[in-house]
Amino acid sequence: MKIYLILLGMMLTLPAYGEEKSVDLDEIVVTATRTEKSVEDAPGSVSVVTAAEMKKRNIQSLDEALNLLPGVFDNRIKGLMGTTSTVTFRGLSGAGRTLLLLDGMPLNDAYSASQPWGGLYAQDMSQIEVVRGPSSSLYGGNAMGGVINFMSRMPEKRESSLSFGYGDGLGSDNAMSNLWSTYASYGDRVGKFRLYAAFGYRSTDGYPTGLVTASSAPTAASGITGATRTSSNTGATRFLVGDTGDNGWWDYSAAVRAQYDLSDTANVRFSWLRTANRYSYDDPHTYLRNAAGAPVYTYRNAANTANVITESSYQSGCGSNIMDTYSIHAEALFGTVEGKFLFGINDQGENWYTTPTSATLAGGPGTKSDSPSRTYFTDLQLSAPIMEKHVLTGGFSFRYDTADSNNYPLNAYLDPDSISGASTQWGGGKTQTYSAYLQAEIALMKNLTLYAGLRDDYWVSNDGYAGFTGTGARTETYPEKTKNSLNPKGAIVWKPLEGTTLRVSGGKAFRAPPLSQLYKTWISTSTYTIYNSNPDLNPETVLAWDISGEQNLWNGAKIKAAYFENYLSDMIYNLTTPGTTTIGGRAYSNKRYSNVGGAETRGVELEFEQSIGRNLRLFAGYTYTDSEITEYGPDASLVGKQLVQAPRHMISMGADACYGSASLFISGRYVSRRYNTDNNSDYVNGVYGSYDPYFIVDLKAAYKVTDWATVSFSVNNLLDREYYTYYVAPGRSFFANLDLKF
Repeated sequence: MKIYLILLGMMLTLPAYGEEKSVDLDEIVVTATRTEKSVEDAPGSVSVVTAAEMKKRNIQSLDEALNLLPGVFDNRIKGLMGTTSTVTFRGLSGAGRTLLLLDGMPLNDAYSASQPWGGLYAQDMSQIEVVRGPSSSLYGGNAMGGVINFMSRMPEKRESSLSFGYGDGLGSDNAMSNLWSTYASYGDRVGKFRLYAAFGYRSTDGYPTGLVTASSAPTAASGITGATRTSSNTGATRFLVGDTGDNGWWDYSAAVRAQYDLSDTANVRFSWLRTANRYSYDDPHTYLRNAAGAPVYTYRNAANTANVITESSYQSGCGSNIMDTYSIHAEALFGTVEGKFLFGINDQGENWYTTPTSATLAGGPGTKSDSPSRTYFTDLQLSAPIMEKHVLTGGFSFRYDTADSNNYPLNAYLDPDSISGASTQWGGGKTQTYSAYLQAEIALMKNLTLYAGLRDDYWVSNDGYAGFTGTGARTETYPEKTKNSLNPKGAIVWKPLEGTTLRVSGGKAFRAPPLSQLYKTWISTSTYTIYNSNPDLNPETVLAWDISGEQNLWNGAKIKAAYFENYLSDMIYNLTTPGTTTIGGRAYSNKRYSNVGGAETRGVELEFEQSIGRNLRLFAGYTYTDSEITEYGPDASLVGKQLVQAPRHMISMGADACYGSASLFISGRYVSRRYNTDNNSDYVNGVYGSYDPYFIVDLKAAYKVTDWATVSFSVNNLLDREYYTYYVAPGRSFFANLDLKF
């Protein structure tokens, strides 16, 4: 903390050079209304993160660009290596409740609606637009909590860039080690034709993220030492005996975009983006030693009747994901009518991970879970002025999802190509969504605007199947299911004074269940649980409203505030059903996703910014979120419990300073503890499996050596805070980078 205060004090003493920098009120966004609109005129709580702002920070994964925004929770797990990290809004946790777009093309995958952060690079984006609150009236499903739209870069003239970076730990046992990053891009504009191409690659040896714990320690008679007493996240006694090895990672991104301007008011663009990532683990580490000092990986209980820890306890598999996104955008102005057309394909050709079954330190058999998927999406939109003062926007869209998931036996769990037989567990199916939407922008007065929107989504799921082999084997096919969802939204924007904007908005949104919940039945031999498909699932819905405002204060100062409420119905839970199923002489419990819940979230978002000349900007934000389960049919005792992964308090603060060719960005983030179980039983902090409160400080210092070369040095988790986000979170590390731009 002392280091943070000293650095902040140094920045506050920097003199201001040059002309005053006014607060920019003309930032343009398109996501909030599907038409160009300044941020202050947008009918909702909107934030923009520009390319210049992202460049000032050490952003390794693109979601980190959003973690300073009020109301936005970046649940990044184990740093760069996290494969299940999510960004959610206003307490509505779950990847499928936030819609990710790339230039309007949905990115949430077809199988589980997950958010594909691995391989997305900040350098590829011109800006990121964030719209909080339900947006199904314009965007359909997955937009319950809000929308994140990544706007890709296109060149205005010839340009090229190269970037090289290296990072490592700074005295922390849990820091990412040996982090390499490189990025190159080229863009040009020749007459009416524009071209942009880019490639980026990152790799790290990681650090030990997965710990090995046991229910009892080795007995004194065994002569084995090194076990450390700890607990589970529910308070049960555990002993820390080792880890699963350094969690390595690599990813890359390749992008090509070409645009042809047919005229000053018409263009067509083709885009291709490939994102790919892979994780793995090196040799595991045991903390146990026998009397001779040799490492020990196996011991039995006090009665010497059963193994407590074996070599397989230390084994973890690997995984990979590759997604190709293709899109065609066309825009044209026909008189006063603006038309937009989008067609795109998300092809997730690889989406697999491996798990060991009865492996040893020398290797052994395992399972490969493979779930490729594909999405086809098209959207046609028209916007027209009505009587000069009003705007009418409407259109049609269609989304088609297909996915198949299989579990294959492997001869060697670390070799995904060593498949030794047919699938033992499977599931898959298709969904289609047909949509029509209409939004009216009505200028009631010069400073008072009404927005009214309505979207109808007709959702179809079909060709569903699921099954598994072995004892209790089953194969099931499911009939077609349909559901219609009508989603309205309205907002009023009032600007009573210069520099003052007030908004009130409300609406309904829905989320259709993903194919993984509808059509995948699988067995976990580690938890002895059967996860059953449920083709009868219906979409869950939310009714929401908020009131917000922003006010320019004295020179360079601005404050924003919002109050929100969300009411969820038909909430989907992974429900434990009564009774057990016997397989191979062992009783297995049954779980099934079901529409059995309801919940509410409400809270406050505050944001303050002060610019001092052109050299210094101070900012701070605070979010309070109160969430609770209001309905849970199978177990009334859950009513009143907090929603999972919904922190009650989030605070961000920082300073952005420059002096001549030098710049410094420093920020601090606090996130309160959150639960990961519906009954809130995981209350213990500071242990493997817990989700701890944390406050971390990051900084980046840069110096522009020439007009075309910039060097920078960053430190993440400056205070080396130790905490858990289920896994051990990253400790203090540095990153040095050279940027060349021509």
